[in-house]
Amino acid sequence: MIKPVAIRLVAIFSLMWIGVSPAYATFPGEFETEEFDFTVPAGLESRVNFWKKVYTQYSTQHAIIHDQDNLDIIYDVVYLGERTLSSRARHRKLKPRVREIQKTLRKLARVKNRVNLTPEEERFLRLVKTNFIKASRNIRSQLGQRDRFEEGLRKSGLYMKEIKRIFEEVGVPEELSVLPHVESSFQLGAYSSAGAAGIWQFTRSTGRRYMKVGYEVDERRDPIVAAYAAAKLLKFNYEQLKSWPLAITAYNHGANGMKRAKRRHGDDIVKVIDNYRSRTFGFASKNFFSEFMAALEVSKYPRQYFPGIVMNEPFQFTEVPIEDYVHISTLVKHFEMSREEIAEYNPALRRPVISGKKRIPKNYSFKAPVDRDLNLDELYASIPEDLKYDKQVRVRWYTVRRGDTLSTIARRHRTSVWRLKEMNTIRGHRIYKGQVLEIPGKAYKGGRTRIVSVVHPKPDWGKVVIPADLETVQYRVRRRDTLTRIARNHGVHVSVLAKMNTMDDPHSLRPGQRIKVPKPGTDFKLQLASAASAKDSQVETPKMAVQMSGIQSDENIVVASTTEPLEKGSVVEKALSNIASAFQLNRNRHAFRPVKFVSHDVEDYRMGLIKVDFDETLSHVADWARLSVRELRRLNNLRRRGSRIRVNQSIKVPFRRTTPEEFERKRQEYHKAIQEDFFGNYQVEKVVTRKLKKGETLWEICNNVYSIPFWLLSNYNPDTDINAVSAGASINIPILTDSPS
Repeated sequence: MIKPVAIRLVAIFSLMWIGVSPAYATFPGEFETEEFDFTVPAGLESRVNFWKKVYTQYSTQHAIIHDQDNLDIIYDVVYLGERTLSSRARHRKLKPRVREIQKTLRKLARVKNRVNLTPEEERFLRLVKTNFIKASRNIRSQLGQRDRFEEGLRKSGLYMKEIKRIFEEVGVPEELSVLPHVESSFQLGAYSSAGAAGIWQFTRSTGRRYMKVGYEVDERRDPIVAAYAAAKLLKFNYEQLKSWPLAITAYNHGANGMKRAKRRHGDDIVKVIDNYRSRTFGFASKNFFSEFMAALEVSKYPRQYFPGIVMNEPFQFTEVPIEDYVHISTLVKHFEMSREEIAEYNPALRRPVISGKKRIPKNYSFKAPVDRDLNLDELYASIPEDLKYDKQVRVRWYTVRRGDTLSTIARRHRTSVWRLKEMNTIRGHRIYKGQVLEIPGKAYKGGRTRIVSVVHPKPDWGKVVIPADLETVQYRVRRRDTLTRIARNHGVHVSVLAKMNTMDDPHSLRPGQRIKVPKPGTDFKLQLASAASAKDSQVETPKMAVQMSGIQSDENIVVASTTEPLEKGSVVEKALSNIASAFQLNRNRHAFRPVKFVSHDVEDYRMGLIKVDFDETLSHVADWARLSVRELRRLNNLRRRGSRIRVNQSIKVPFRRTTPEEFERKRQEYHKAIQEDFFGNYQVEKVVTRKLKKGETLWEICNNVYSIPFWLLSNYNPDTDINAVSAGASINIPILTDSPS
């Protein structure tokens, strides 16, 4: 019989079933650590004081404009307003003030007679003292965190006692337990644009070293299981670096990067911060240890900084191992818990399980409220055997071939067209060769999961004028025809055909449909209701609302007559390019290119060839193929242990222990999980086009400028080789904002 237990026991059990690699197994007292008293090192006082101000003085309604190297220099604190602004809205609001400060600093660099300075100029003079041009380029803004930090302190009461016990068990200083204040402010659902999840902000690649990170379960979101992983990672960092300040910095920057820093500058954290230069050692990495020290001091004396704060009571629950694959609706009924309660007490269960698309995995440690006095052993035993399964729900995938239609695919897989369209968010009846479709299973009812849909309001072609004497003929729509293709073949703009055929939805063409087109040989130019200026050669259509997993983005779509060639780089040409890119994700592009075979008779198995996609590593490929990384390295002549695979690289994969279908299923679920998590937290606000500057890299654009993942950038530039973009090339950039959901 399972008895109610505190949070402690579940964490111990979790380690038993996640299968932690022996390379990272840790036991108390296995190694000796340096005596570090966690006081602020001399030389870091100004940095730590700055972050204490961020955490305790300024809320998220304030932006601090400061020098990014000398944090003693604070030029101004701007009040952003009561409502929460997106990052781009904040940037727009701050930009005028930043320009004023830059202008003042440049003036101070030019002025020799500094007698008649304004009070602000005198203050800047005292702050900066010298090298004002450099200072004008060194301006940065930081959002205040007081309200978030205070809320994080309250939430920390749920887990802090158990986290400290875990850190003591693993053998790392309990002071390190405050890291979630720096990483996430103890927000369980925290998710970064780089794919880091949970209060400890593990990326997928790092999380997989210590936890189960998959399509059904993502233990990065479980604060206790992830606490064990964080303790093990910190201990691993220390074993590599022999310095807790460096080990803590490595939590953000990586152990290998800090090894390089130590080789160049020793283990003095102040010297490393001041002198280490690396493309990836930016502001966040330089300040990570200082942020930690500030968070440590504030969390030690919470009532000094936040008078009257009341901590949440420790989180407690009962648990039982789920010995079979079980549907969530079964536990809702027999455990008398709602889906919301199950999701709250089991944050590691991903949306496919909570929605009922997948079953709760076998051997999962299920948690329930301790105050409900549930005997989970007896309740689980009462579940009928026919509701317990020995296999997971199999997701089926189908790659569209030439000649396929939705009807033939649905008939072949014994499902309906509407279910196929709903699961794959297909509008109309258009599919294309190479598209990968998810095939609904028998249990799929629809309506439980939030899916991609494209909403097309009725267009208003009022500005387009069709001459009354225009001769037309009937055209029979063929398979794979689009309105754009038909318009191009007949020398008119798509808006002309839409108006001519009074189409509410230009995307609803179907094979066999007959539409009007201008008679061949007709000299027709697009006319407008108002042609007073050259600007009238552009036709504006209504906004098209894009809803993607709850995301909504509005774009003003501008079209122009195709009777005149579009000027390269013009506003119209860029707008058309941007909109094509904006809808790229809604076309259900497959996450990767399917397996090809280089041989059909290699001993007794097939040899496959795959193209590496974003976020894939040799370790992933080995897992999906049930092989060792060593075998893949040998087979593909990747001799060196440090050699990495790159996007679009061809990799041989022997299908000796699994089938290509099973390999692709696991691979699809991996990419699907990444995209579902991303679009559950972010939305594409708009798309901009920019030219790649000389010396600029896509890595810098994605990580330092826009904070977007590479796979998303690739999706918005489908005809561009992301690995070979040269200076001057135009790149479509999706601009992100937080999802309102």
